[in-house]
Amino acid sequence: MVATLVNGLAIILGGLVGFLFRKLIKPQIFTAVLKVVGVVVLIIGLAGVLKEMLVINNHQISTQNELLLLISLALGTFIGEILKIDDHLNRFGAYLEKKLNRGQFSEGFISASLIFCIGAMAIVGSINAALNDPSIIYLKAIIDGITAIVLASTLGFGVMLAAIPVIIYQGLITGLGLIFGNFLPGDFISVFSMVGYAIVACIGLNFFRCEKIKLANMLPSLIVVIAYYLLMPK
Repeated sequence: MVATLVNGLAIILGGLVGFLFRKLIKPQIFTAVLKVVGVVVLIIGLAGVLKEMLVINNHQISTQNELLLLISLALGTFIGEILKIDDHLNRFGAYLEKKLNRGQFSEGFISASLIFCIGAMAIVGSINAALNDPSIIYLKAIIDGITAIVLASTLGFGVMLAAIPVIIYQGLITGLGLIFGNFLPGDFISVFSMVGYAIVACIGLNFFRCEKIKLANMLPSLIVVIAYYLLMPK
């Protein structure tokens, strides 16, 4: 929960900076900064995968669970593509924004809430935080803080209030992770984190000007891991 509170605080501070210094902010600067953040996200994602996959024993390096990683990501993304999760989330966000938009304050609040909440990083990070790894949420806090500066510079101080739904949303996911995480086998945490970090690495790739990966369609990969350990306990 501490990481989620830090995330909310980062949004408030970023929104305040963007609102107060909106006349001095140039969008090109933040585009460049976000690309650099994307590099860091990619590196952290890959490092997380390798940390859980590589095993050093008697000065020999071997790998573990790489087949489960491949199956989880491939099957999970297959399910996500069939269900079109990413498209549905985008349409839902557009619907809410259209229905609830009542001026610039509302636009800032709704737009920022959707950007900060509807995404793979919020879900993966919150669950990982429940499994004693809050690093993804702390990374998300930095990204959200920078994004809040940009949004508040154009949409006003309503962006800062987006911290409230972020804290509630991520807090609920973390709470559910704490409850149900106790019923899963010990090495589940390692495999789940590995799949989660693979998704985080893809988030880093999406910061660059290339074909976007539909990250929400990858989220069923996490469910595949859970199902594997529930149906085939070790």
